Amino acid sequence: MSFVAPALLAAAAGAGFGHAVLPDHWVPLAVLARARRTPLPGVLRLSALAGLAHVALSLILGAVVIGIGLQFRDVVERREGLVVGGVLIATGVALAALELLGRGHGHRHDEPGGHRHGAHEHEHEHEHEHEHESRGARTRAGDRGRLSRLLAFAVPFGAAASPDLTILPVFLAAGAVGSTAAAGTLIVFAGVTIATIMVATTLGALAGYRLRGVRIDRNANLITAAVLAIIGILVAGNVV
Repeated sequence: MSFVAPALLAAAAGAGFGHAVLPDHWVPLAVLARARRTPLPGVLRLSALAGLAHVALSLILGAVVIGIGLQFRDVVERREGLVVGGVLIATGVALAALELLGRGHGHRHDEPGGHRHGAHEHEHEHEHEHEHESRGARTRAGDRGRLSRLLAFAVPFGAAASPDLTILPVFLAAGAVGSTAAAGTLIVFAGVTIATIMVATTLGALAGYRLRGVRIDRNANLITAAVLAIIGILVAGNVV
């Protein structure tokens, strides 16, 4: 019996690590951090919050599944993949659309043939161009703000809202041993899950920071959009 509790704790750690290391839990966060050039403390804070939310949702959903019957576990996991994958795909598409539309601003107001009709008209056109440039800049700034809010919500949601139900068999087995063992498995599961998401996200972000270049920086948002859409497709298809 003395070996049962350590074995259950090890199983809880394995369940937490095995699920949290999947790319849908940390790749979106790492790519977002690279695109936004988030400082390391911000990366740690973002990944920690995503990990906490992931653990909380896993425990809540696990309690619901236990309450309504374990036979619904597979159904819940399938629907969960569709929801999370759909959110990531939609976020990637929206991000790409906003980025491409934002690049489309900018107008020329030169007359055909490049003619001018006096200093007053030239000054008027010059002011007109500046007005449109300023308006375009404000529009792009507004798009960027909406884009930032979208990413700040949707990406951590995608990382957090994929609950891990692999802990259920371990928890139920520990519950048969005693309440202390059951509580221990949950604590270990939570700690390993959060630590794994934080470490994987940080390493991914640091690797992304090393990828530098004009094209990478210019297309950072499009790269982020593509990664989110790909991860979303894989999650929705139950590939990861």
